[in-house]
Amino acid sequence: MKSHSAPFPAEITPECPCIGHCSTVLGDDVCRGCQRTFEEVIGWPQMNEEERCAVNRRIALEQWQQSNP
Repeated sequence: MKSHSAPFPAEITPECPCIGHCSTVLGDDVCRGCQRTFEEVIGWPQMNEEERCAVNRRIALEQWQQSNP
């Protein structure tokens, strides 16, 4: 019997995913707090809403995939 997985988040916003626990300064490829890459963190202020939503969509998808193997 197949288990039911949680639905993928339907609404993706351009809001910053930062939770104030940055680790990119420690040499991590991806921040442990917000899951953005170093390049995404640095480029965030210059991104438009569509680009920010794309980053948040990637983060949400990766989190969803990890919790729904």
